[in-house]
Amino acid sequence: MKLKTLALAAVLAVSAPAFATVTTDGTLGQAEYVLLVTNGSGSYAQDLGISTDGVTAMLNGGSTFSQSVAGTEWTKFLNFGGTNSQYAIIAAQPIGDGFNPGEINAWTTVNKNQALGTIQNSQSNDGTAFLASHFADIDHKAINSGNGQANNRLASAFGTLTYSDNGITSFNSFFNARNAVGTASQLVYLTPSSDTSDAPSLYSILSNSAGVKLTANFDGNTVTIGPAVAAVPEPSTYAMLVGGLLAVSFVARRRNAS
Repeated sequence: MKLKTLALAAVLAVSAPAFATVTTDGTLGQAEYVLLVTNGSGSYAQDLGISTDGVTAMLNGGSTFSQSVAGTEWTKFLNFGGTNSQYAIIAAQPIGDGFNPGEINAWTTVNKNQALGTIQNSQSNDGTAFLASHFADIDHKAINSGNGQANNRLASAFGTLTYSDNGITSFNSFFNARNAVGTASQLVYLTPSSDTSDAPSLYSILSNSAGVKLTANFDGNTVTIGPAVAAVPEPSTYAMLVGGLLAVSFVARRRNAS
């Protein structure tokens, strides 16, 4: 993984263990996904250690990404005692500083009630840059507090610098990326459309090479990213279908008899 800034490189240079930071730079598609879980008492961040391109390649190969959150920092988050936790899974990659497509990039979950095509270029750019900075703060805190590891994890109490509030997980309140724990979410890619700051950002719904949309979920124990699974009809739905077919058949027989 590449280091985000020279400042982070300097910190790591004087640390004996080889801790890695959330990748937010490099060529397009190298940004790493991060899980953010938040409630009114605290938040939890986990570098998933896989790039957006890495997830795409895994899913195109027929696999599904999954990763557990079990560990010291997750236990610390649970001990904060918050309720009604929500999660977001986001990768931020501000490669440039302009408004051309591909310069400022985000891959993110979407709240089930969030309309697409509404966030503007400046809002998307600012929110993505803020996320990249927030990920750097999390890395600094994890490493300097002795919690650094191959892919950093950090629990943060409400009100601290690294607490992931709703503004962070909603692109400064312009695009809600959060869903309740256990609620599946589609994944989308955001990037500016032009140098017109208030024009809508470009977006695309992520899918695999077969055209199947991707979904992400966090059930409170495991993060998963995979192809969307078609809903299985309830037994009552099948019953109504059979009943409808029988009714049509009955009407047809009566017409033939007459």
